[in-house]
Amino acid sequence: MMDKRTWWQRLFLGLGILTASTAALSGGEASAPARYDTAMVQLIGELHDYAHRHQSHFQLIANGASSLYLPIDGNTNENAAKMLQSVDAQLAESVFYGYDMQDGQETPAEENEFFLQTLDTAHNGGLPVFVLDYVKDEQQAALSYEKSFAKGYIPMATPYRDLDGIPPYAIPHENSNDISSLADVQNYLVLLNPGKFSSSEDYLRSLQNSNYDLLIIDLYMENRLLTKQEVNALKRKQNGGQRLVFAYMSVGEAETYRKYWQAEWSEKLPSWLDKPNENWQDNYRVKFWRSEWKHLLYGSPTAYLDEIINAGFDGAFLDVIDVYQYFQNQ
Repeated sequence: MMDKRTWWQRLFLGLGILTASTAALSGGEASAPARYDTAMVQLIGELHDYAHRHQSHFQLIANGASSLYLPIDGNTNENAAKMLQSVDAQLAESVFYGYDMQDGQETPAEENEFFLQTLDTAHNGGLPVFVLDYVKDEQQAALSYEKSFAKGYIPMATPYRDLDGIPPYAIPHENSNDISSLADVQNYLVLLNPGKFSSSEDYLRSLQNSNYDLLIIDLYMENRLLTKQEVNALKRKQNGGQRLVFAYMSVGEAETYRKYWQAEWSEKLPSWLDKPNENWQDNYRVKFWRSEWKHLLYGSPTAYLDEIINAGFDGAFLDVIDVYQYFQNQ
């Protein structure tokens, strides 16, 4: 998504997933899986099951890889059905604007049509669908909202590719309703880098003083975990309505600025890490089926998902799901 250098920039991509049960550990052998798409669906299912054992109302949003809802390119009907059961919503970036990092440009027709085919499949399967477009001005934002609402999707349009500020546009379908599930959400905000705020206090206050139905933020702020008190304070909109607060978590890349990263890995990568992302050199693709990765991500008090749950978040936003395509293409 972007390069990360300052403390707030380092908080852009998260990481996630860890296994506690014997059944989950059985999926982490060193050998490569027969199908990488199936291994990713299995991982998301493990994450769903683990979270629900600890917090029955915990919800998951999948970002990207919406083709997993279709039996194409070797993906199976079983995988598609399991995806619908394992997540609570699907998000896709640049469906109408901003494809291939071209902010403010309409997404080419071929790519847009494929997005709509996969997202409609998820939507028809009962999942709320969220769209995140990268626009240049208020007029494009209004067009993005119109296109999304016409499809029954929930839109966000922003001029900030780095997701470091609140968009300077009116909130679409702003309301004072109490929001208890993703099915209730009519608008949302993804704000992962507090770069446009003067301080952490300003960042949290600005979020509190907004009326978005859903906030998607980072688990960390200034290299520390958000407290349960801080998270709970964000769960009330300025107009009084209750909202949801989700934490970012990457399932496909490890990041050198996260607390799980060990210094010696920079000298000699462990076998479960792959090459760095060409666009984000601080991010290393992971062999996501390996137990070493899963152990970092859930199953102990210091694991990433456990920290999200213990901080009182309502759910997790799962990113870099499409890393399976990197391995599959190889």
